[in-house]
Amino acid sequence: MYAAGRELFAGGRYVEAESHFERALQLDRNHLESLKYLGMCLFQLGKHAKAAERFRQVLAVEPDNEEVLLTIGTACLSLGHYDEAERHQRKAAAVNPKNARAFLGLGQSLYRKGLYGEAVNVLRRGDELDKQNPDILFMLGEAYNKLDQIDLAISCFEAILELQQENPKVFYNLGILYDKKSMPDKASLMYRRAKELSSPRTLGKITSSISSSGDSELFFSRSLTVVGQPEPRGKEKALNRKRFQKFKKTQLNRKPHRVIEETEQPEKIGTMDLTKASLKINEAIKLIKENKR
Repeated sequence: MYAAGRELFAGGRYVEAESHFERALQLDRNHLESLKYLGMCLFQLGKHAKAAERFRQVLAVEPDNEEVLLTIGTACLSLGHYDEAERHQRKAAAVNPKNARAFLGLGQSLYRKGLYGEAVNVLRRGDELDKQNPDILFMLGEAYNKLDQIDLAISCFEAILELQQENPKVFYNLGILYDKKSMPDKASLMYRRAKELSSPRTLGKITSSISSSGDSELFFSRSLTVVGQPEPRGKEKALNRKRFQKFKKTQLNRKPHRVIEETEQPEKIGTMDLTKASLKINEAIKLIKENKR
């Protein structure tokens, strides 16, 4: 059962592999490898809470299992259990001080806890170990931004562009950072490029978000303006208001259009502003009245 499960797991058939490892454990409840790979299957299927339970059982027997420490750290991070995630990732870094992935995960945990200075120190260590890791550079840029070290944040995102030129989040974040530096021309260029790369046609050509790291999607889904971040204050708030007013002016002069056209691109659906929405409602009311006549 275990051998067959490993083959299925290697082929990405995680649901089938899961049942094989469960059966293997029914035959031998102490088979540690089956328990570990059952956890890996659950993790790949997005069942992070159940995966973490299995990994804790493995670590009770093998506390220095590097692969399990890294994976349970990622699972706990996704569940919002930042203290536990930090504990496992620190242990992984201690087990193998040359593993950049351990420092990346630890940096993520510290960032989520709001410990941006500590996150920078850890991520810089990861960057020393792996100079061309876009995941680390992205997270480092996020942390520098939180510390208002804008020049360093910009250098991180610009370094990513030397490795990969087709990630819209990188361009968008650079736009925000250039805005903070009062460089509107550069910011506009970044926003425009981010919009171009965000089109469905372009996104279809991008096979990965930033890199092939198993952890990447946990924080690359985040942006410098992600929902849930604290409300902007001071200059940042004023800058956002100014950008919104500029956008609003461009929208007010446009003619109303159908809410959803058959040929309309998906990213445009549902983005109509309130002015257009009110015009469409008035248009609909007029049609209803005419039909009643």
